Amino acid sequence: MELKEAHWADISLSAFRDNVRRAKTSLAADAQLMIAVKSDAYGHGGPRLALAALEAGADALAVLDIDYGVAIREVAPDVPLLCWLHSPSSDFGRAATASLDLGISANWQLELLRDQAPKSATRVHLKIDTGLHRNGALPEQWRDLVHVAHELEAEGHIRVVGIWSHLADTSVEEDLASLTKLHYAVSIAIDAGLRPEVVHLAASAAAADLPETRLDMVRVGIIAYGVSPFDDRSAKDLGFQPVMSVHARVISRDGHSATLGMGYGDGLLPPRSGEGWLVHQGIRYSISAVEADHLVITSSDGQPLPEVGDEVTLWGKPDAGSPLAEDWAAWAGTIGDEIVASLGAQVPRRFIDETGDAR
Repeated sequence: MELKEAHWADISLSAFRDNVRRAKTSLAADAQLMIAVKSDAYGHGGPRLALAALEAGADALAVLDIDYGVAIREVAPDVPLLCWLHSPSSDFGRAATASLDLGISANWQLELLRDQAPKSATRVHLKIDTGLHRNGALPEQWRDLVHVAHELEAEGHIRVVGIWSHLADTSVEEDLASLTKLHYAVSIAIDAGLRPEVVHLAASAAAADLPETRLDMVRVGIIAYGVSPFDDRSAKDLGFQPVMSVHARVISRDGHSATLGMGYGDGLLPPRSGEGWLVHQGIRYSISAVEADHLVITSSDGQPLPEVGDEVTLWGKPDAGSPLAEDWAAWAGTIGDEIVASLGAQVPRRFIDETGDAR
């Protein structure tokens, strides 16, 4: 397939499947594996990546909101699909129709669910705040939440299938304290008459470092896309490979600089001055500017510039010497998740299957 675009992203479905299989064995082990495909699978393309995750053995999927959950449900009709970011305007009736699992952390959400989807036996995961303060019920609210949930379950409005929380991952001690709090919250829920099928707490970091936090299910996000969530370990160190590689063509040359057809208007986060570099045919070039629709690279020591029309990899091909998304994150003062997820929807994605065909 010959591309005429000035820029594009290649998405390796085979690399993603390999990463999911790796996560299943090295992170989840005996637990179930939930793969996050939120934010359009971190900019990779949600529907295609959701299918690939299931093909590779994922047991469940996760998104943020109901609308995107409904969109993913169209390509993944049977798998548990959790969404947990709700507002008073959320459509729980639509969620029930789509058989979504709902993360629930407050009584108002239960009341809205009862009113919008009565007698639907909607699957819910009750969430307790164990220290991160990310939309879980506070400990002093938990007893009331589980009692109301039990009442709604008895009336046929919901079915409590899970209890869960998020970890802060600030220290081993803090994570272990959160685990203790979650176990206590589960005991309170069981005393109230609930019988959850799964209890889940760990994402990639805790699953790697604290196997005791894996419980019944592990939620894996950005590491499945080959981007490390760690400060001290690369994805490669953990056996994961980049799924996205981003490319731009040289559209002009002038003296010691070349202009590539991609800029911050395409979601490219600019490096801080003097920190960015690219590699083409083994030669390293400095990134001297990132503008709205282009970026400029410069050569030094008389090194030849790429020719007009040449393809240059911006990130994601480390075997060819290119930067990683994590490198761009360090240059831009952010995290690798944001580098890949910020890539504009207008940037064409090519999905590469095992045979190397672009689709």
